[in-house]
Amino acid sequence: MDEEFKTPENLSAPSEAPKKRRPIRHMIWAVALISLALMLLGEIVGGLFTGSLKTLFGITDPSGLFLMMYLSFLGIDALVLLYTLLCERPIFRSFGLRSENGGRGNTWGMFGIGLLVGFGMNALCILLAWLHGDLVLSVGRFNALYLLAALVCVCVQSGAEELLTRGYMLGALRDRYPPWLAVLVNALFFGALHLFNNGITVLSFINVAAFGLALGYVMVKLESLWFCIAVHTAWNFSQSIFFGLPNSGIVSQGSFLHLEAARDSALYSANFGVEGAFTTTAVLALLCLAVLLIARRKQAVRE
Repeated sequence: MDEEFKTPENLSAPSEAPKKRRPIRHMIWAVALISLALMLLGEIVGGLFTGSLKTLFGITDPSGLFLMMYLSFLGIDALVLLYTLLCERPIFRSFGLRSENGGRGNTWGMFGIGLLVGFGMNALCILLAWLHGDLVLSVGRFNALYLLAALVCVCVQSGAEELLTRGYMLGALRDRYPPWLAVLVNALFFGALHLFNNGITVLSFINVAAFGLALGYVMVKLESLWFCIAVHTAWNFSQSIFFGLPNSGIVSQGSFLHLEAARDSALYSANFGVEGAFTTTAVLALLCLAVLLIARRKQAVRE
């Protein structure tokens, strides 16, 4: 047979590209177990660290011990960063300043906006409860140094929760599952972490899970872990350290304003704070709406 009638190999039907195998460690049960292990081990490491600080500096006053509680989350920060650096390098790179392999929304500008958004959301909820007559507040002594130290410690705590959930956990789940499922599982896990907090109610659990849902949505649309950390930090700081209200059921021992009296209503939970009120549900819905509009606007500009 003449050579010209032979079928060249390069003209044969192309074979389908093999599907990418998703790591077993990114399955829901595996990610949840790894997250729990990082959290529990991190709490032990952080507890040992802050215990040494308390002994070394003789910290015994309630306000100082309260800050040590927040600072103990440094152990979770360290273990999440170490684990992702060694085992989840793409996720670790997404934590850094905006770069080719990092989160495109990780900028100092987004961090600053997150601080304003978190403080504004919480302050609005508290203002509405105060206007409704649910809160009686008094002004304490202003201590700029303590407030600055508290902001750093709260950022450590909020950063740990965000690194663990919106950072590692959501990143691992999105590698294997659709974004909506990854965000939902992440939000439920985040809510479950607060189930044993003082004064937890059905509505407060829903709001905490909704908080995780909203920030997970931010991660999917804006890819800004820094924004999530800033919102979380400002929310906790304003509620607990500035206004002196319960933060997820935990009462501050050193704050600028002091809570003198409170009552339960649709706008406030005497045991759980504004996180047990419908106003928190509303501001979280507004946050999701704002993120959706921003994401659509950016998409339209790119097109």
